Amino acid sequence: MKDWPLEERPKAFIYEEVNYPKGMFSKQTAKKSKSRQATAGKKVYARFVKGKGSLNKYQHLMIRDMAYFEAYYNEMLNDKKASVETLEGLKKGREAMRMSLKISPNASTSEAVMKFWATGKMLIKAHKLNKKKKKKKLKAKIDPEIADRAAILANIKKQIAIAKVNAQRAATIEAQKKIGEVN
Repeated sequence: MKDWPLEERPKAFIYEEVNYPKGMFSKQTAKKSKSRQATAGKKVYARFVKGKGSLNKYQHLMIRDMAYFEAYYNEMLNDKKASVETLEGLKKGREAMRMSLKISPNASTSEAVMKFWATGKMLIKAHKLNKKKKKKKLKAKIDPEIADRAAILANIKKQIAIAKVNAQRAATIEAQKKIGEVN
């Protein structure tokens, strides 16, 4: 990056000073670009590399971590040692993530971070509410009459299964008798 003059770079490869949302970085981390880059990189690695198998399960966290991906990419632009090839690969991932929420590829980093962060926060709240509703449904009392009917049905099913087994045994015994008569 140090060999590529700012005047010749496309807009997507120019670092933007971003006021990150409250709670995204700790007070100590928020002061230095390298610290923000390291923190965001750890979050991105944990979610999209180590935890990629659980992305569908934790979509609310994945959306929020897309904001960290944006931050990681932006802070990499400020790193003089970053290679252009690495940044081009990150840029493709960044554009794919933006497309998932219909954020323009030309949008500023701060706008994308705010949209990802806000959407993630809303989804986290919705996830918590849904979790509470599921617990309430599980705790709901079952009507004793329905429980009695369920027990009766289970008993009838058991009797039918036993009757089938007995019928098969009887048919097998009859078949063996007929085979014995033929011999």
